[in-house]
Amino acid sequence: MRVLVVGGYGFIGRAVAETLARRGHEVVGLGRSAAVGRRIVPGAGWIECDLSRMIDAEAWRDALSGIDAVINASGVLQDGAGDALQKVQQSAIVALIDACARADVRHFVQISAVGATEDASTRFMTTKAVADAHLRASSLEWTILRPALVVGRNAFGGTALLRALAALPVALMVHGKSLVQCVALDDVATACADAVEGSLPPNRDQVLAASERLTLQEAIALHRRWLGLPPARAAFDLPRFTAMPLVWAADLAGWLGWRSPLRSTAMRVMREGVLADREGESTLAPLAAILAANPAGVQDRIAARLFLLMPILILALAALWIGSGIVGLLQSGPAAALIGGGKAAETLVRTCALIDLLLGGAILIRTYARVAALLMAAMSLTYLVAGTVITPHLWLDPLAPLLKIIPTIALALVAAAILDRR
Repeated sequence: MRVLVVGGYGFIGRAVAETLARRGHEVVGLGRSAAVGRRIVPGAGWIECDLSRMIDAEAWRDALSGIDAVINASGVLQDGAGDALQKVQQSAIVALIDACARADVRHFVQISAVGATEDASTRFMTTKAVADAHLRASSLEWTILRPALVVGRNAFGGTALLRALAALPVALMVHGKSLVQCVALDDVATACADAVEGSLPPNRDQVLAASERLTLQEAIALHRRWLGLPPARAAFDLPRFTAMPLVWAADLAGWLGWRSPLRSTAMRVMREGVLADREGESTLAPLAAILAANPAGVQDRIAARLFLLMPILILALAALWIGSGIVGLLQSGPAAALIGGGKAAETLVRTCALIDLLLGGAILIRTYARVAALLMAAMSLTYLVAGTVITPHLWLDPLAPLLKIIPTIALALVAAAILDRR
């Protein structure tokens, strides 16, 4: 069977694509970057497109050529740079459903979410619900899967945040008493494959959630044990208002391309809990068993600790380079005097200051952050070499201006190394 997986290299989509391939299906993935798709799931064919532009049925015609079944594993948490929530989760999927009906596609699997209703409190849920309703009303054979909190070997979004909170020296959280149900990523992928193969009855709306209900505090404690860390020294469930500055900052960062799990939609879902509107499946593994099936290693502890340190690192580099640029422009004369003075020297200082400002701003924009970090390292090395040649006496200066460039290079290289999207 030839299956189109929309969002094919995402957290869930990748697992679905790999499961289908193992079962002998021909997989066609659809994502924003075909190059990234080929790197992450090399065994699949790839179609590159932006879902926000696929909002009428005709736009899907070529992508559905020869396709027997479609699985929609795409999703956007909320509006932001490059993320148009209503277009991606509602308009594009409604158009895809209509296009599938025209193309005689055999089956459509929609990965929705528990809590996705048309009167839900977040647009993430309501847009999912509109697409779900359109699918039910269509002429297709369909399956709607509603996973709870999806936990797998890799982490993304909310599960990455759980790991990060678990790695803190103290148990620090907000909404720690909120209840969640979990489901293994492998179980979600298996259900998708079963649906397209006909093992599940068609026209079925199925919740995927273990019957176990945990508080967020308990889920974090289980992740801490999984990471191989001792119990937290203390636990603090902070009032909601204490997290609001971080939420506002995360929402702002979303418009710069950073998809933080601390954004307002995620925090609202966390507050309301991740619970199925019906009984969970007793046959699905509880969280402790899901984690035990994917043992953690030292790399997981490092990744969990870096998750919350990364925004601090990015902000620190941005502040350093923007501050350096401002000082360079304001003090171009004295700075030029250090390298011999004159109009040419002052022009050089101002040029370098403008470069510093540009790089400091660029690292705040997700699309350019990795390139900016690498250029920061290169520019810092240039400043170090030039400073050594022109003003070697600064190596003996008590404030160590040249020596301090070395950790700046290291920090920029660390930032570049941890800024992979997928």
